[in-house]
Amino acid sequence: MATVKKPKTDKKQLFRTMGRVFGYMLKNYKFSFFLVVVCILGSALATLRGTLFMQSLIDDYIMPLTQAQVPDFSALAGALLSIAGTYAIGIACAYAYNRIMVNISQGTMRNLRMQLFEHMESLPIKYFDTHAHGDIMSVYTNDVDTLRQLISQSIPQVINSLVTIITSFVSMLVLDIPLTLITLAMI
Repeated sequence: MATVKKPKTDKKQLFRTMGRVFGYMLKNYKFSFFLVVVCILGSALATLRGTLFMQSLIDDYIMPLTQAQVPDFSALAGALLSIAGTYAIGIACAYAYNRIMVNISQGTMRNLRMQLFEHMESLPIKYFDTHAHGDIMSVYTNDVDTLRQLISQSIPQVINSLVTIITSFVSMLVLDIPLTLITLAMI
């Protein structure tokens, strides 16, 4: 039974490649990508505010209502409308960054395909005699599709995850420092 060697990952090459992908993407879409980052921040902050609102909801609105002789629900209704507005803004931000990333990825892929096609046109006929046309097109198609998935899905998800981790950590520190330290120790 033959052993399969796992390929080594060259981290310098990985960062260089990611830098090239970002550079290629940002060459034509700097403002759009900046807008995506802003929308991701808005979406993450809306989610964070909703999570932190639970403590305020119970302590400031529900508990006083349970102890009142004649409960007044107007303050509670106002707070719930406020948090509903926050969630609506978060949903709008999430929709916006997904739509913008579709435009960025499709435009970037269009430019890349045009450059690949122009490069193929400049190759000598001898190259096509030694390489199967289907293999060349298959490699182009698969690699470009992989880049499309990276640009449209993976990059925004990584940014969203980083923002969520940072905002969650900050909110944990704001709510209870000893409990945050215990959580970090357990992790």
